[in-house]
Amino acid sequence: MLLLAHVGLALGFTKGLEKVLSCRGMNDCTELIDYRLVFGGSMLPDVIDKPLGGLILGSTLGNGRIYCHTLLFQLFLLISGIYLCFKYKRPELFVAAGGSAIHCILDGMWYFPETFLWPVYGWSFPEGDPGNWLRLWVNLLADPKYYIPEILGGAIIIVFFTELVIRKNLYCFLVSGKVKGGITPPEEDAV
Repeated sequence: MLLLAHVGLALGFTKGLEKVLSCRGMNDCTELIDYRLVFGGSMLPDVIDKPLGGLILGSTLGNGRIYCHTLLFQLFLLISGIYLCFKYKRPELFVAAGGSAIHCILDGMWYFPETFLWPVYGWSFPEGDPGNWLRLWVNLLADPKYYIPEILGGAIIIVFFTELVIRKNLYCFLVSGKVKGGITPPEEDAV
């Protein structure tokens, strides 16, 4: 999957979770959600692994799914995030960890146990196929299992930002990562 599917579907999942938590009266939990971190976390594995495995180690590895696509990395983020959240009341890493976990779920990493369960199967990662990058773009245009998540993710992103603009919460989102609430843009000085 590419950007729209990862970001949009992580956003959709998080909005759904927020609604469930609100319905159950757990508004303290919903206040922890910073949607900017959901966005960042949902792309974190690719932001790190694609340049590292595909470009820097491209001649020897050529694989854009390495360290950050592993269960070990996901557990490290989650445990560190829980620790920071409860010990220091800093939920940022916990929220980003959720976005990163959604990324790995959307990538179906359980189909790639040599990577996902690293280092259980050894210390090296499977070598990638440079032609696979081109095939991804071809599949994006021809295969519904690739283009439908991209379209759905793009639609969720459009609805999300449209609601922010209509409800005049875009500034609040940009400043705090919240989708509703009390931050308004500074008043412009009257001349």
